[in-house]
Amino acid sequence: MTKILVTGASGFVGRYLVNDLSKTDEVIACVREKSNLLPSSVQQIVGNNFFDIALSKDTDVIVHLAGIAHNKNNSVDEFKKINVDGTLELARKALEANIKRFIFISSIGVNGNSTHGKAFTEQDTPNPTNDYTKSKYEAEKALAKLFENTNIDLVIIRPPLIYAHDAPGNFSKLLMLIKLGQFLPFGCTHNQRSFIAIENLVSFITACIYHDTKINETFLIADDEVISTKQLIQCVSSGMGKSMILLPVPTKLLSTLADVTGKVSIFEQLYGNLEIDNRKAKKFFNWHPPKNSLNALKEVGNLYRNNKK
Repeated sequence: MTKILVTGASGFVGRYLVNDLSKTDEVIACVREKSNLLPSSVQQIVGNNFFDIALSKDTDVIVHLAGIAHNKNNSVDEFKKINVDGTLELARKALEANIKRFIFISSIGVNGNSTHGKAFTEQDTPNPTNDYTKSKYEAEKALAKLFENTNIDLVIIRPPLIYAHDAPGNFSKLLMLIKLGQFLPFGCTHNQRSFIAIENLVSFITACIYHDTKINETFLIADDEVISTKQLIQCVSSGMGKSMILLPVPTKLLSTLADVTGKVSIFEQLYGNLEIDNRKAKKFFNWHPPKNSLNALKEVGNLYRNNKK
């Protein structure tokens, strides 16, 4: 039996991961406050800061999910304190406890916020564009330096937007828009974006945990399918049992409006391209995403509808 510590265990990804891992292994959940959403078999360590916990020397793997996400209210210093310095403090404790593997969940934003005709790969020069993604990249570099010439196996995973019926943030807002709206301005949208279903991300993290030889690699991970925002909305609305009218508003007009209103970042997320080449991850582990994007998004719509009644 593998002993796995998960930080950020009561968060969105953490809940799904812990529920899956606890079926077969011993899981220690690092949480801010005790959660009734986690299985009763899981030991919960409660604390304000994940980096203050005491690590057991018989822990095999750490999956580090905790941190502060991209939020306009967070300062550069806050990102550094939690996402960089806090991560390093946890990593030092991992060294002292002789942990075998340290899995760090980073962000595709380390590569950049858009692609232009070529999908992102692990070989690309990093180009983080905001304080959050810069902090993730700084943490990646600091971990690599700390673990260099040690026995700890470092795995870095950079996922794109993660979707599920209960996903937080921008995807949650999009689900609400689809549920409440009848008309959305995506009729002329033919962009290409990579996403990842929560089930596919959990499946990949699990593959990293149980791999029986050293890894020491960075992986870009995504669903196999690259889809447009228009397709995403059509799939989700179909799952909700809704018929959406996607208005053919020219993308150039929307781009101009975004410039004028200072919403360029939101425009880029909805109308820009962000493609990920996931072939390295698939080949390394002989792994394939268990869920197809189009089917998974329909399931998301159905679950959202049934859970919001």
